[in-house]
Amino acid sequence: MLRTPRAGRFAAALLAGLVLPLTGQPVVAEPAGPRDASPDTSSGASAGSKTPRPARVLERRLHRVVKAGGVGAVAEVVNPRRTWRLADGRATVDPRRAAKPGARFRAGSVTKQLVAVLALQLVAKGRWSLGTTIGDVLPGVWPERSDLTLRQLLSHTSGMPDYIVPLIAEAETTPEFLRAISRKRTPRALVRAAKGQPWVFEPGTDWDYSNTGYVVVGLMLRMATGKDLPRLVHNRVLRPAGMTQSKLARTPRVGWPRLHEYARLEGLQDLGRSHPSMFDAAGALVSTTRDLNRFHEALSRGDLLPPGLVRTMRSVVAVDEESGLPYGLGSYRLPDPCRPGKFVHGHDGATWGTYTWSFSSPDGRRRVTVAATGRAIDRSGRPIQQVFRFVDAAFAATCPGGPPRSAAGGRQGVEPWPAPPDARVAR
Repeated sequence: MLRTPRAGRFAAALLAGLVLPLTGQPVVAEPAGPRDASPDTSSGASAGSKTPRPARVLERRLHRVVKAGGVGAVAEVVNPRRTWRLADGRATVDPRRAAKPGARFRAGSVTKQLVAVLALQLVAKGRWSLGTTIGDVLPGVWPERSDLTLRQLLSHTSGMPDYIVPLIAEAETTPEFLRAISRKRTPRALVRAAKGQPWVFEPGTDWDYSNTGYVVVGLMLRMATGKDLPRLVHNRVLRPAGMTQSKLARTPRVGWPRLHEYARLEGLQDLGRSHPSMFDAAGALVSTTRDLNRFHEALSRGDLLPPGLVRTMRSVVAVDEESGLPYGLGSYRLPDPCRPGKFVHGHDGATWGTYTWSFSSPDGRRRVTVAATGRAIDRSGRPIQQVFRFVDAAFAATCPGGPPRSAAGGRQGVEPWPAPPDARVAR
């Protein structure tokens, strides 16, 4: 939990908020495209086999996410032979519309992967290094901390305090909270809010998740290139990766089809007016499951960064002690269910009402993205755990021949995944 001298009712509760139960709808699977048209043979199950086909397993797992608390959920699971696109629950509550596999959603801190790529592109060009400091690019933004490096900012080892709590600290009622998250803010206003908080630790001595650090990197990118961040993201990441349905949002408008954003705050609240400027470079991305999987494919293929810098981005800098997850430069690492001792890479993302996981094998050939709406003030953890279990099952479905199993039926030799991290906003 973020360290702050004051956290009001919503500031304390929402940063630990998970999802409360809502009623979902049956799973909807998107019709197979050209690369999905072949028979489903990846499970190795015959017609009389008791082993469920991967598609059926994924449908059940996604339905559990909605049954445990989401309003709607979408997912895309890719291996070299198959692509599964799934949706469950509702895109909107009133009017009632079913979620669709191609729905757009607010991807939260998955944004940090794209911003890290933009920064490392400048490293690749020789304009920056990982030792480039705030003072080198923006000497007036945080003068007393001008020696913070790009590496520290991207890896959350800077100790920079987070701005989220102060922005909602005064909200004591649901209407006050909704007004607070619907205001348009500038990146420098977000940094000013963080400056009122105590420094968390001396740079480089520990790890603590900081949205502020990525907002600062966004400001550095604007200064170094002379372009605004949405344009940079579009030109240098989205377009090369073929992410045609994505954008770094400037307004609350998401577009259609979408997963409309909802949260449980004294009942189900419509968060369609919440403003993405509160997240900026830390989490303002709007995307789809297909686009986020395309990002991983393009990154792994070397279309966005040289291979050496992709390895640098994914190399562990520190470990999130709260979740046990190793972190690199805008990238988490998880054990690969298919290959003992190997890993998958990506990021999760949480806005006020949406939770996302998006991960890929190092070669980009096996990819899993899932997003669900309906986060709520509840410490049970069940819905987030169901998202986590979906990701686990989804990666297992991408294994050639299925994951290795022991005689007892469990996975053999596969490192167990750590518990999912606390779903802090813009995480």
